Amino acid sequence: MRPTLEQLEAAVRSEICTICAKRTAEGLCGDQEPERCSLFTLFPLVAQAILATESDDLQPYIDAIHEHVCSVCIDQRLDGTCPQRDQQRCALDTCMPQVIQAMEEALGRPVRAEKAAPIEAHQPVRS
Repeated sequence: MRPTLEQLEAAVRSEICTICAKRTAEGLCGDQEPERCSLFTLFPLVAQAILATESDDLQPYIDAIHEHVCSVCIDQRLDGTCPQRDQQRCALDTCMPQVIQAMEEALGRPVRAEKAAPIEAHQPVRS
């Protein structure tokens, strides 16, 4: 049985939020506007893009997310550039391999080591 959207979001939050640079010492979101986190604002679209993709390579996932999620994000400009992504302030873009890994694990799909970097090896998120 496939996990619900809420279960997928919880799985991603448990992996990504723990490495976010804006997390407080108490473990809470320290973002002044947590509802604007690029990863969770458009999470249903992120989940849909990942669910529709199955590959041993990250690039198809990245392409799907850019096409279906970034294209409707308020921060992306009409020419396809994104100041948030360029300044490494987009949690989705910064943690994309870890987001994909967390979702695939929640879906019970096998994850290959070369597909996504281990979370411990990733730099903290600046969302």
